[in-house]
Amino acid sequence: MENEHVLVIGGTGMLSGVCRWLAEEGATVSVIGRSREKHKQLTDLLEKSESINPLIVDYQDYLKVEEEVKRALDRIGPVSKVVSWTPYNQVLEFILKLVSEDQGSYDLYQVLGSRRYFEKNTLVLPSNCNHHSIYLGFIIEEEKSRWLTHEEISNGVIEGIKTRAQEYIVGTLEPYEKRPQ
Repeated sequence: MENEHVLVIGGTGMLSGVCRWLAEEGATVSVIGRSREKHKQLTDLLEKSESINPLIVDYQDYLKVEEEVKRALDRIGPVSKVVSWTPYNQVLEFILKLVSEDQGSYDLYQVLGSRRYFEKNTLVLPSNCNHHSIYLGFIIEEEKSRWLTHEEISNGVIEGIKTRAQEYIVGTLEPYEKRPQ
């Protein structure tokens, strides 16, 4: 991933491990997140903190998102990957439209909750976007189940990116009735 530009939407929480991994692999990672403090925590954990380009903005603030994403694209160049953890397809479609202008093909790794596995994905994609779904399930231990930890989520998303599979499941999704309540 040396010299790649990767955009991560929602990358300061449970996907912070993904952002660190991308940066350690040599990518410049533009991270959309709302919290200045969480962005600082992310960069403090890196040797090469300059590999993280913080875009401190609420991704539902379309005007600010447009300004920040365009600034990142102008400064760093086109993206090779988008990793997204947002439940709002409309927001993601808006960001993908910004990313898709004047560039070749790129990969979208859409991180989705377990319930979304059983629903039709209505996301409208630009023609130069290669879509990959990464579903977050749960873990069954003996007779009990639990949700994935942030570390398990990050590690699973990293594996999903590495495999480049169209669909990748972290944990398990079935039997669905065994998911934690």
